[in-house]
Amino acid sequence: MKRLAYVLIFIVASPFRPLLSHADERIWLDGKINGKRVHLAFDTGSPTHILWSGALDKLGLKFIPDPTNKYSSGLLAGFTEECDLKVAGARGKTQFLVLDQPGYYFPDCDGFIGWRFIGDGVLQIDAIHKKIDFLWDVPKKARQWTRLRVFTNFYRLDLELPSAEGTNGVVCLDTGWEGGLMLPEQKWQQWRSSHPQSPTTLQAVYLPADGFGIPEQAWADEIGVGPIVLNGVPIQESGPALLKEVGAQFRWILGLAALKRLDLIVDAKNGWAYIRPITTPPPAFDHNRLGAVFRPAGAYTNRAVARVVKDGPAYEANVRDGDILLSVDNIKVTSWSERWINQFYRPAGTRLELTLERNGEIFKTTATLRDILKPTSEKKTR
Repeated sequence: MKRLAYVLIFIVASPFRPLLSHADERIWLDGKINGKRVHLAFDTGSPTHILWSGALDKLGLKFIPDPTNKYSSGLLAGFTEECDLKVAGARGKTQFLVLDQPGYYFPDCDGFIGWRFIGDGVLQIDAIHKKIDFLWDVPKKARQWTRLRVFTNFYRLDLELPSAEGTNGVVCLDTGWEGGLMLPEQKWQQWRSSHPQSPTTLQAVYLPADGFGIPEQAWADEIGVGPIVLNGVPIQESGPALLKEVGAQFRWILGLAALKRLDLIVDAKNGWAYIRPITTPPPAFDHNRLGAVFRPAGAYTNRAVARVVKDGPAYEANVRDGDILLSVDNIKVTSWSERWINQFYRPAGTRLELTLERNGEIFKTTATLRDILKPTSEKKTR
């Protein structure tokens, strides 16, 4: 499955986190619910377990509507009855949250299994090979790595970070998000101020608590996360809802692209994580190479409105904020479809013919995609 430009993020009043649809950028766990096979993504950033509503019939699960109506209409459908879950060698009774997906989100799995069902032993999270390995004990060599305390307040894989101010921060290790490093607004602005020439691209996300957001993404050759130094990682700003959820202690979220830059072993039973930075050249990060995204003009419309980063390929092709996208390489934009969204993730050098509308007038232009998120210096990472 190709990359998608649109990422659905559920962060609501209760502790929620990102849900993505990049099939080849997940850690998969095949298991059984009430004896029936299920295809789940391992999501250490989620405190709960989630099923898409489309999986209920296949699994024969009873549906319980949410009685509170406190979540965004059309997104949270309700809950399942208690069921027997067996996955990754763990087994127990649990209940799943049931979500409906909006029309512009394309689920690639039955659902997500959260950290609290798996995280009670010693496991190695290998983001490069997208797998987890269960260990009998922490290897002797790993005990020499940086050690951080597991923070248990939110039932996610959160770690405590020493702070110069005397109050420990929190970093969430999130295998359910394909991105790199997510920073709070203040830290993001500080980084952007000190790297004014760094190219950026955009990503469209939907957050029920924040609305539709379009965060910038950039590339950091080297960036510190408490005592850890990450080499070669994409970065972006977090949304306000995440700060409300975690509070003042929140510092960062590390997605799969950032976890690929770390060796990581978690001793959940004893409450420690052992981390060692990887200093080999970073792998390529698939991203929006157009430097523009197209968001819905409203809740019930297929009109795709442009948001463009300055000096990106779209901007150079005369695409401007507010333009309406009508077609991409003769693919008509009449619905939220992977066919046209995936075009912006094609290889660098690809020429895309775009048909747009501006102030009632239709025009065509050609944009040449290029790698925007990549190492910005020739120095070797240390």
